[in-house]
Amino acid sequence: MSLVRATLRLQLSAGFTFADVRQHLSYFSSLGISHLYLSPVSTARPGSTHGYDVIDHSAVSPALGGEHGLRALAESARAFDIGIVLDIVPNHMAAHPDNVWWADVLRHGLDSPYASWFDIDWAPPVHTLQGRVLAPFLSGSCRSVLAAGRIRLALDEDNETFFIEAEGMRYPIAPGSLDENGEFPQDTLKLYENNTLANRHRLEALLARQHYRLSGWRLAARCINWRRFFEINDLIGVRVEEPSVFDAVHALTLRLYEEGVIDGVRIDHVDGLADPSGYCQRLREALDVRTPGRPEGRRHHQAWLVVEKILAADEHLPDSWKADGTTGYDFMDQVSAVLHDACSETALTHAWQEVSGDPCNAAEQVWQVRRRLLRRHFVAERRTLLKNIEASKRFGGPALPWGPSLTAAMLDGVLCTLPVYRSYIDLNTMPPGPQRDAVKRFQQLTPPLAAKSLEDTVFYRYGRLISRNEVGSDPDTIALSPAAFHAANVWRARHAPRSMLATATHDHKRGEDVRARLAVLSEIPAAWIQASRSWLHRPGLAFPLTSKLQAGERYILFQTMVGAWPLDLSPDDHAGLLAYVQRLAQWRLKALREAKQSSGWLVPDRWYEQKAEDYLVSLVLDRSERPLIGDIGRFAASIAPSGAMNSLAQTLLRLTVPGVPDLYQGAEGWDFSLVDPDNRRPVDFTARSAMLALLDATTDLAQLLPEWRTGAIKQALIARVLGLRCKQPELFDVGSYLPLDVSGARKEHALAFIRTWRDQSVVVIVPRVCAEAVMARVPALPMPEPAWWQDTAVTPPAQLKGARFADVLAGSAGKVLSGVDADGRLLLSDVLSALPVALLTPMSG
Repeated sequence: MSLVRATLRLQLSAGFTFADVRQHLSYFSSLGISHLYLSPVSTARPGSTHGYDVIDHSAVSPALGGEHGLRALAESARAFDIGIVLDIVPNHMAAHPDNVWWADVLRHGLDSPYASWFDIDWAPPVHTLQGRVLAPFLSGSCRSVLAAGRIRLALDEDNETFFIEAEGMRYPIAPGSLDENGEFPQDTLKLYENNTLANRHRLEALLARQHYRLSGWRLAARCINWRRFFEINDLIGVRVEEPSVFDAVHALTLRLYEEGVIDGVRIDHVDGLADPSGYCQRLREALDVRTPGRPEGRRHHQAWLVVEKILAADEHLPDSWKADGTTGYDFMDQVSAVLHDACSETALTHAWQEVSGDPCNAAEQVWQVRRRLLRRHFVAERRTLLKNIEASKRFGGPALPWGPSLTAAMLDGVLCTLPVYRSYIDLNTMPPGPQRDAVKRFQQLTPPLAAKSLEDTVFYRYGRLISRNEVGSDPDTIALSPAAFHAANVWRARHAPRSMLATATHDHKRGEDVRARLAVLSEIPAAWIQASRSWLHRPGLAFPLTSKLQAGERYILFQTMVGAWPLDLSPDDHAGLLAYVQRLAQWRLKALREAKQSSGWLVPDRWYEQKAEDYLVSLVLDRSERPLIGDIGRFAASIAPSGAMNSLAQTLLRLTVPGVPDLYQGAEGWDFSLVDPDNRRPVDFTARSAMLALLDATTDLAQLLPEWRTGAIKQALIARVLGLRCKQPELFDVGSYLPLDVSGARKEHALAFIRTWRDQSVVVIVPRVCAEAVMARVPALPMPEPAWWQDTAVTPPAQLKGARFADVLAGSAGKVLSGVDADGRLLLSDVLSALPVALLTPMSG
């Protein structure tokens, strides 16, 4: 059972606990899932909705059901032959009062045993923070919040200890820093009541004696003296490279693994660690040591270990990491790109430049944004790095023939143009000192700078084709050739056959089926450009365009509306439109702030945000705008079948190419979600289970094609293929991957390959860039007419020449293919006559 064949990502929360997951195990088993891939289960801060803000690594979250609930889930899951993989967060923790490590640092400062557990610079360039920790958690400056009476001395009557309460959060008081005058605690409280100037000065003096400095949240960018997760002020970096910290952070995970509760781990944000390679090696060793002690039946396979890592083009995980692979952003990019048409690049580029007035490509925008981020968002991190560089010059580092100003300019140039997320210089080869500190700081600064500039800024600015604005993707690359796609799969089969394959995640910008639909725009650029131009400049709009920047924002909005338009939504359905516009408004507010042009998180422009929402609501709900929303709806409907065909193609590819397919919760049906929190909405698994129950092993999936809009065909495709993976695990786990030749008039419109292991083999055939043929079909179905394929054919390998094939998707009865030409080639007019995709197995005899 511990062999990971297919994972299901589940987002746990107080509203979806271990007990809730247990209710749906039968359904997950019917889908063919081998492992539940759970979001973080360690105790997170109160009210956490995602689990990445851990406050206690030693305990399973009571809000999710505690360790008892997790064990009960694992036991119930084993009855269905399902295991568990955990998402763990070694890079950071929540800087929250309930985090006992953090609270102890605030109370005791450098004397705390945990002072070195967090990535704190106790001697920062800001002299007022020497030996102190910045606590940038207030809504305004400390003085203004104090003057407003929102900071006070308080008493915990349960243990009779004093603490500082600031805007609803409690902070500890350093031993000996409080003058406790009077016989009773209440006497001391009166001395610090914020009702007189003298008392306020006394309270201010008390704050100055603490090991932390309370400040407004905006000060963090300029003065923070500890490593954050990206630029989030309440997530503090953990020094997991230290053995004692590693042991404390992983004790629970390793115990659960040894006891057979879990079978593997996913490492969150591995690039944030000081030494990713050393960390992965240490964790692999710790897991391997415990494997022989696991329960009988669960010690035959190594623990599965994958890392969240965004790879640049032609970048691969080093073998020395001893990880099974990544969490699949690389595949998500590849499978999406191969379904795009590269011929549209010039037309789409010119259209975007005309609309936005911006001639820069995405890479050029990234360089500009990084420079701005260094000046406004990562000022403190940059200053600390420069301090380390200058110190290294004074203490044995290379003598550089220039001063600090030129050093800073050169550093900025490197930071702004680094083409990968980070470098991996081995710190263990360097002696302790400023030079090593400088390298460490540099390598931990570039990942958040890369992510914030591209994923969290340019993805919301650069609107040439937003299906390519996805985590792990390069917006400047419209498409991937079939040859390059095959090459990536061949590499994975040889080097990382157990790497995760994802097409949707809890961090995606758009759902997998939104991207699949928007890919169609790359095939019909002229139609899209004409339609979008008419929408932008339609006369009589209540909110006419006022700038090129606003036009670019609306161009991105129109793409989002087309991509996320629900399949069952009619322009006359007011309730449906209301639900739709609410989701869009939530997305658009985030998009405006992430783009950091018309608004932003640091200084939101509420007036502009309201105007943007008013325009959106008017566009969707105002009857006077009904012709425009009708046009958008009809355009979305016209490309929806082609988008669905792309979706089925990328689904089959994810389930059959080398790697471990991951299914994001709810994406077994059509996934038209947007960025979080939209992609983390509750899933009705009961309804999905009922839909799957209508099918069995004899069902021919072609029967579901006329009702493709329900999503049943996608769900059935997943269940059918994962069922095959269950029956023939070695074929997909270690089987070879061989691209197959496609010939004929439509050879550029199909992908084919064969997986082989011993006497087992399976042929996979999917269409690509067939939108015009699909759009011409009446009635609308997500596939071309069979005759459209003409003489296009796939050539099986020599050992299967002349073999007969059965289509797995046709059900247990099987469809024996008769369309084999004189050369033994599989004619697509026959292979793809009933379904847009095919999964073929050679027949014996």
